[in-house]
Amino acid sequence: MSFLAPLFLIALAGLVGPILLHLTRQERGRPIRFPSLMFLEKIPFQEKSRRRIRHWVLLIMRLAALALVIAAFARPFVRGGRLASVGGPAAEEVVVMLDRSWSMEMGENWEEAVSRARSVVSALRPRDRASLIVFSETPALLHRSIGEPARILAALDTLTTTSLATRLAPAVKLAASTLAASNLSRQRVVLISDFQRTGWRPDPDATLPEGVVVESVVIGGDEGANLALADLELGRQGAGGRERVTVGARLVNTDENAVTADVVLSIDETEIETATVTVPGGGAAPVSFEPFTLTAQFTHGELRVADPLDGGLEQDNTLHFVASPGGDLDVVVVDPLGTGDSNLHLRGALGIAEGAGFAARVVGSVPDEEVLAGTQVVILNGGAFPGGSAGDRLRAFVDGGGGLLFVLGERSSVPSVHAEFLPATIGNVVEGDGERRLGYVDYDHAIYEAFRGPRSGDFSQASFYRTRALIETDGQVLARFDDGSPALVEGRRGTGRVLVWATGLDRFWNNLPLQPVYLPFVHRVTRYLGGRGEIPAWHLAGSTVNLASLAEAAGSWEVSAGAVAMEPGGGSVPLDEEGGLALRLHRRGIWEIRPPGQRPDHPPALAVNVDVAESDLTRMDVEAFQAAVGGAAALVDGSGRPDGTGETEEVAGEDFEKSQAFWRYLMAAAFLLMASETMLSNRLSRERIKEGEHAKDRQPAL
Repeated sequence: MSFLAPLFLIALAGLVGPILLHLTRQERGRPIRFPSLMFLEKIPFQEKSRRRIRHWVLLIMRLAALALVIAAFARPFVRGGRLASVGGPAAEEVVVMLDRSWSMEMGENWEEAVSRARSVVSALRPRDRASLIVFSETPALLHRSIGEPARILAALDTLTTTSLATRLAPAVKLAASTLAASNLSRQRVVLISDFQRTGWRPDPDATLPEGVVVESVVIGGDEGANLALADLELGRQGAGGRERVTVGARLVNTDENAVTADVVLSIDETEIETATVTVPGGGAAPVSFEPFTLTAQFTHGELRVADPLDGGLEQDNTLHFVASPGGDLDVVVVDPLGTGDSNLHLRGALGIAEGAGFAARVVGSVPDEEVLAGTQVVILNGGAFPGGSAGDRLRAFVDGGGGLLFVLGERSSVPSVHAEFLPATIGNVVEGDGERRLGYVDYDHAIYEAFRGPRSGDFSQASFYRTRALIETDGQVLARFDDGSPALVEGRRGTGRVLVWATGLDRFWNNLPLQPVYLPFVHRVTRYLGGRGEIPAWHLAGSTVNLASLAEAAGSWEVSAGAVAMEPGGGSVPLDEEGGLALRLHRRGIWEIRPPGQRPDHPPALAVNVDVAESDLTRMDVEAFQAAVGGAAALVDGSGRPDGTGETEEVAGEDFEKSQAFWRYLMAAAFLLMASETMLSNRLSRERIKEGEHAKDRQPAL
């Protein structure tokens, strides 16, 4: 309850005056001398120093009527509670949008944000409707247009921050669709966030309807000091039949002053080295460690800042990674023409791989079983598919798990006895009319998946002058030329793989070796055939991975039926084969893929780290953001209102009082009390007169 003119309430103190005057009134008799008393009636006289109140009800009614008149002049009104719906502004649709990205962990930002959301919900009137949207990288609508604030308050008590970055545009779209489903005329959006500059990308669809009041509640003050680990890299080197791994990263400092910090490297939860790094103010410094020997599959690694800055972010102080020993792939290039220019670019591509790469050698014919036993990949470069025992050895090699790349050239042919072994039938040489290019690439395949993103490689720039005609039989076409003819066909034989490439890997039939995609293309094809796809050492939080593709690329593990993914810190996610074994990595840490009912020592694992771009707490131009999303904007600072008073209600008190008009009810009540008091006092007066007459009749005459 509030009053527009509270000074009128001072008049309530005047009600005490009549009561005190009545209680302290004294009545004294004054004697009058008469010569004779025979003509006077004897009346008993009582004298008291203080009178008592005889009719309490009458006094209370009179005082209450005066108090109601005074309260009416003070013009009362109600903002919250059930009485707020008496008259008052029209019902309002309120959408509370709460940022729960991990940057909200800075200082006490998260606690402040939840408190601001609670104050908005607590101020709702009974007729208002409220929705709660929480967002980070993706938004979630927890409650839609409900009139029970207690349910929203209970949901706020259970919320925590996530490991995902801020994305404002999807949350604005969800708020717009929520408001569009409401039939209330008054609508308001309360957006509670730290408004990072990196969290907003203008989107023409991320707009709010006209007339919606947008309150942007800015959480947090100036950016505080913070340390963040970024740019994790693993370098691999072969040494004495073992693989050595070098871990490197950068330590970023947002403080104005230089900071010296210890960064700890742990392998399988055992600390093996500590590096002391001095980072200049507002700068970064490299962090490096001595190489360690990688011996076990799916080894867990962690970089951690030992003493993070007080009040800084926590999740960017740790980097996780998973590494498995690999070693060089043994590759045999079979070229019956010798070791001349036909293998120049191929040998160069296989020879410059960094770290664990390829141990390639060129031979004139298919080697014997002993050599093939230690080989993972065989490349037939421009020659014919061997017949006789050599062809049988090559087929047995593939059936046993080896990989075969058949690069077609002028003299490539296949004996009829081995024709069904290949996934395509080889035709004649095709001369290109002008320059032929690749018109289709299967970017969902493990070979081409790395080229899916922008600026990741463009195969359409390569020109092909001559090719061999291919007719796929039981294989899968991974690439086609612009005329629709197959360029790369894959087939499975036994536990191995066969790829047929319709043109050469040199400069005689195309200019692919001169393109930037040539080197990574050769590497990915060779690793795929050898069962060693490129498995990332870590993934970004929020990314979705296809476990089936990863298992196929790794070649050393598989996802069994009924397997589960164990989340960092507890919890599990059942893996559905019908859903393509897609797993969304929404939490940082180590995710383990475990068979049902088992707990192996080193199960297949994935490392997940937060997006360090979220560590940049630079604030966006909030007014520009509000102009972009539309609506009637109202900038709110951390205290709650544009004027910093801490109130969140935008409706003025005059509007509440004018529409509620409680003073009319008070004046009507005062009139009824006065009328009732008049009737009661008249009745009491008549009864008192009658009592006096009866007392006169009972007095004896003198």
